[in-house]
Amino acid sequence: MMEVYFVRHGQTIFNLINRMQGWSDTPLTKQGIEDLRLTGKYLQNTKFDAIYSSDLKRAMDTAEIIKDENLKNPPEIKISSNFREIFFGFFEGSEAAKTWKMLAKPYGCSTQNEVSAKYSIEFAREVLKRADPKQWAEDVNDLGVRIEKAVDQLLLENCMDSRILVVTHGAYIETLLLKYFKSNFGSSRAFPDNGSITITNLTNDDFKLLKFNFVPEIAE
Repeated sequence: MMEVYFVRHGQTIFNLINRMQGWSDTPLTKQGIEDLRLTGKYLQNTKFDAIYSSDLKRAMDTAEIIKDENLKNPPEIKISSNFREIFFGFFEGSEAAKTWKMLAKPYGCSTQNEVSAKYSIEFAREVLKRADPKQWAEDVNDLGVRIEKAVDQLLLENCMDSRILVVTHGAYIETLLLKYFKSNFGSSRAFPDNGSITITNLTNDDFKLLKFNFVPEIAE
């Protein structure tokens, strides 16, 4: 059984000012770096057989911070686009609140969370994709293809008794959880905090959720 730790990257400038950040990239904030050092210290005695990161810089920087804190001879980080965040297309970098106020209005809502609660997060992603005038934005089905490739990559490249660290993104982890563990969440969102840890067990035939959105600073 493969133990896979999914960590969301640390807080970034766009996270802080609430702008939509998918494939666009902004630096980690000072708070983000401090929070990640806590995550790294929590994991410092956890031996990882492999470390993967999204190919976006905020994730790669996060992986480096956690790796630097690890005391168990951590392996080199493997970079893969299979772990990249969802793409918001035309809406990349836009103010999230203003964008969602516009997108949600036809559905009797004013925020993404209201749309997700009234319909589903999957529906909300589809709303954004349909509204993109450039038709670039991804929905959960588009991201799901990338997630399936990532799961296949983990199974192909690692032994079944491995412990793996994967540094990725908020919507990515949420989509993965709702894809494989929807019964754990029902209609509620499964969006993780910056620097949080979500732990799963993976085999060729099964995928189990052990822990969701564990934040060392809060937990301790």
